[in-house]
Amino acid sequence: MDKLQLSQDGAQRLARAGLHDSIVGCLVGSALGDAVGLYTEFLSGDMSAAAYPSRKFVLSPESQATPFRRDSHRGPHRPGEWTDDTDHAMLLLLSCLHNDLKALDPKDFAARLHIWVQFGFLPLDTLPLGLGRTVGAIVRTKAYLDDPEATARRHWTNSKYNAAPNGSLMRTHPLGLVCLGKSLDETFEIAATFSAVTHVDPRCIVSCAIGTALVRGLVLREVCREADIDSMVNAAIHWYAKHRAQVLQVDPERRNEPGLDVSELRQHAKVESLKDLELDDSYKIGYVYKTLGAGLHLLRLTMRDTSNGTLKTRALAFEPLITDLIMLGGDADTNACFAGALVGAYLGYANLPLNWCNGLRHGSWLMGKAEGLCQMLGVADGEYVGSADKETARDGGRGEMPSEADMERKVMVLQAWMAEQEQEAKKRASKPGDNKWFKWKNWS
Repeated sequence: MDKLQLSQDGAQRLARAGLHDSIVGCLVGSALGDAVGLYTEFLSGDMSAAAYPSRKFVLSPESQATPFRRDSHRGPHRPGEWTDDTDHAMLLLLSCLHNDLKALDPKDFAARLHIWVQFGFLPLDTLPLGLGRTVGAIVRTKAYLDDPEATARRHWTNSKYNAAPNGSLMRTHPLGLVCLGKSLDETFEIAATFSAVTHVDPRCIVSCAIGTALVRGLVLREVCREADIDSMVNAAIHWYAKHRAQVLQVDPERRNEPGLDVSELRQHAKVESLKDLELDDSYKIGYVYKTLGAGLHLLRLTMRDTSNGTLKTRALAFEPLITDLIMLGGDADTNACFAGALVGAYLGYANLPLNWCNGLRHGSWLMGKAEGLCQMLGVADGEYVGSADKETARDGGRGEMPSEADMERKVMVLQAWMAEQEQEAKKRASKPGDNKWFKWKNWS
């Protein structure tokens, strides 16, 4: 073998390793952002600072993990757990894996959402904690599985076109990974189709298009500079104009639906500071443009911090940036879930904080699915076949759906654990915290 061939082989191996690192970094980085963001979800910035004055978050080991602020929202959770954000992203990934990446089926994903709302995340036997209002209202509709997009559109119309929450943006990053071989316009269209099973507002559609395409571009090293982010936003705006024109040709009655306010999108897509986004504004905490803007800004900051830095600089970037983001409160887990996907794809898994990775509950399960995806994409050795993995089935490999009694038992176990935690807290403090009980049917 001559030197040229050796050089080519070496370059291919490096490129393959880089793709692998970026793909795993995206999936794990998003889950880390979700898990750490839970600490301050729905708090204001001031409340976050009061609850966690050290601004340090330890996920593992549990005996030394940073304790949650004691309230009903965090009561059912253990440190290092991800929330519904990553559950839904994994449902999307499992749907793609189950079809061996040969078909991307929004209706299959919708069916998995329908199951999750009832039974939780079946591969890990976890409850459906954190169900968002919009997703719950749509997916629980009787006719949802007959036509998910039509159901979502009726909900949007009935809300007088005001509903533009971030529930589809938080789950979109796996699509960017399975679209590596797709064109940019194809990626935009696929993102739009998957968003529309629950979120049809143009702001949600274009946000998912941008987020999905950025993940694809970051992994392929087509997005390397801040100017590339701006170009992607411009490309998505141009694509959406064509997309809407095509839709109106087929269905002219949709002319009454609001279009895309490009100026508002640009205002959120490029900000001077995270504070400009007012992430803890109680009236618009879950607004999709807040999550989009936070993710894009954190990616910009990462690029600035590491563009001329050393390898050590890259390895130290993720934790402080995500911490700065979640300390602003608001829908912190979703904001950090999306931002973590982008920053994780850019930095790669090798540069994620080991102390957080080691504390991520179900992290080994997530790594297994990430490795399986990499093998199917041809960037890692091995012969993983998604359709042969029982956990990718809709029932999570259980063989059947849980019964009513199964769900009640799981809730009772959770309640017993929460009561135990409350008793331990009473021993450590004179004032017991707020601890409300939950019934699984009523979580929303």
